[in-house]
Amino acid sequence: MNEPLRRGDLSQIPFPRVLSEIWRKQLSGRLTVRAATGAKTFLFERGALAVGRDGFPEKEFLRFLLTSGEADLISLAHAEEYAQEKGVSAVRSLLEIPLFEPRRVWELLEAFMREEACSLFDRAEGDFAFEPSDGPPGPLYIREIPLAGIVLDGVRRMGNFDIIAKQLPADIDAIQSFSPHRPELLELTPHERYLLEVLGTAKTLAEIYEASDLGKRETQRVLFVFLCLGLAGPRPLKPKTGRIQAEMSLADMDKLFGIFNAKCSAIFKYISKEIGPVALSLVRNSLEDIRGRLDPTFQGFELAEDGHIELKSFLKTSMNFIGDETRRSVLKSMDEILVAEVLAVKRTLGSGHESALVKSLERIGELP
Repeated sequence: MNEPLRRGDLSQIPFPRVLSEIWRKQLSGRLTVRAATGAKTFLFERGALAVGRDGFPEKEFLRFLLTSGEADLISLAHAEEYAQEKGVSAVRSLLEIPLFEPRRVWELLEAFMREEACSLFDRAEGDFAFEPSDGPPGPLYIREIPLAGIVLDGVRRMGNFDIIAKQLPADIDAIQSFSPHRPELLELTPHERYLLEVLGTAKTLAEIYEASDLGKRETQRVLFVFLCLGLAGPRPLKPKTGRIQAEMSLADMDKLFGIFNAKCSAIFKYISKEIGPVALSLVRNSLEDIRGRLDPTFQGFELAEDGHIELKSFLKTSMNFIGDETRRSVLKSMDEILVAEVLAVKRTLGSGHESALVKSLERIGELP
């Protein structure tokens, strides 16, 4: 999560995507989510959820033990009194009474934190703040609770389909699966694996809905979790940035890159006009999702504050020495960036804004 993405609004970046971002980028730090009902805090270490003693919500944990049927009210009241009298933590009091065996307490700690995270998946309002750090403060009760599993579990239980629908591409957009043999797939259910098969045979979202025997609603749910975890995404469009020619000169490539950056700046200007300063973080977030799939030329790109893409000197100094295949890969990466940015506009502002933006981009010149 880059500096501008340390703060955001859940109405624009839902909680499953926030967790997915932390997981994909292997971040460490503290995430605080605030809403009218209160605030929840989570610790992360190298992209995994951690449970720390410092700031642990003891009262909420005891309430979880009660509502989950793990302990009765009298026993928990006794544990709370013991903790206050002895000046120890609620966790320690549960063991010294004793009410649970140590192994069971630690199992319940993990289950509680998973529930705390999943409880925010349906939340459409509120804000979040992420404070990076080298690692969680103080001793940890638990390390390395996998975030991919929490995202899967949370989305499976989501009831707010307005959040899911807003995050999906348009019916006419093409979707494809990525890296189908990644380790995270071990956590997929048979019906989720089935949809990966469907993605291999259908192209547009409308075709996926038609082909999937899950029905549209559950297909949307599974697609949403695939998009969050990077298991699926928009199918790259055919290059529109210019013709791929063996005789394309360095001047042509330089001009083409200028057109590409003019479009990037136009997209950023459009979304900035609508939502203000948070636009930069939204665009950066959309580009980080695809960085790993881009040509090596673009791997180290930076998004400037006016929305244009800054590269190292490779493109300008070496493009005339590389072959057609690399040119093709570079042009494909340009298109992937543009598609990702346009999709960010759609997810944030809706299909109407997407259509208006695409029309305005078409007016930005191509190579003759």
